[in-house]
Order: sequence, then C-alpha cells, then structure tokens
Amino acid sequence: MQRYIIKLSYDGTRYHGWQIQPNGISVQEVLENALTTIMRTNTSITGAGRTDAGVHARMMVAHFDLGNSIDEHDLVYKLNRFLPNDISVSAVEQVDNDFHARFSAKSRTYHYYLHTEKDAFQRHYSCELRYKLDFEKMNDAAKLLLGQKDFKCFCKTGADSKTTICNVIEAAWHQLPADECTLLRVGSSE
Repeated sequence: MQRYIIKLSYDGTRYHGWQIQPNGISVQEVLENALTTIMRTNTSITGAGRTDAGVHARMMVAHFDLGNSIDEHDLVYKLNRFLPNDISVSAVEQVDNDFHARFSAKSRTYHYYLHTEKDAFQRHYSCELRYKLDFEKMNDAAKLLLGQKDFKCFCKTGADSKTTICNVIEAAWHQLPADECTLLRVGSSE
C-alpha cells in the first residue's frame, strides 16, 4: 500500500461538514465517491480535521492509501473534472506511509469573518452583526486565547482527540477595507 495526500479547498455551504454524516451529504463522502469511481477501488480518506455544517476550507489536507502507484497530476485533473464546482483539488502527492493527515499536522489556522452591513455576497462566508465593532476591546479579548489552553469544553463528548490542550500562537482581529469583512485570524500549533 502507498499513502497519498490530497490538498483541497471547498465551499461548505451545501455540506453537513467534512466528515461523513448519517443525516446529510459531506465533503468527505463526495470526495471518497469520486476517488472510488476514478480509481475503480473502494478508497477511503482521512482528513486533517472536521468542519461543521456550512464551514469552508481554503486548504484542507487528507490522506488515502492505494495498492498501486498513480500519476498524481492526472488524478488531480480527473478529480477536478468529476467533483462538483464547490470542491477543488490542488494537489495529490505521495508521502511516507507513517504520515497521518490529522496527527502529523504541525499547526492549523482558522479565519472568522464579520460584516456590519447586509451583503448578499458575504452571507455564506461571514457573520453579519448590526452594530459598530470596538477593535480595541475585541483584540483585548482575543489575547486571552494566546498560549496553552484546555479547550475541552468545545469538544464533542467521547471524541478521539489525543489532547484537548492547544497552543494558540496568534489571535487577532484585523479590520479589512470597507468593502470587505472583518477578520479574526487564529493560529495554533500542536
């Protein structure tokens, strides 16, 4: 067996998150179905993490195993022709068999967007708030996230996480140009 990583992005608007769900379609399910069809063998994938329903990913990493070697560039081409327009594959690369998309990750970055005026084009990508934002107070609050913290209260009961401790190395609100959203960027290392 040979392990491969797949790098992808997706608009999660119509999905019930990354992970396969019994109650709705997920990004993982659509990607696994595409790989299985193209490779003509049942192909399961493991993602770097999970996202909730409606959440998007600019860069998600997953891995899968195959019993035969493949042309990675050709697979990217085929996947992008087969997948719906809201899922895009940027690369497939062979990796060491001990690589794990979730547990080999060194860091993760999350972006949270806010906007204060009704905007039909931002509704799936940003949270609308109808009041003036105080960036000084928001950044004071964001600083409370910095350092090693236990995020157990945010985890699903019985989750298979190795630890609930996370080292947050960056947390700050950034005001973007008036025609864009406000951004909270949170970076963490394992």
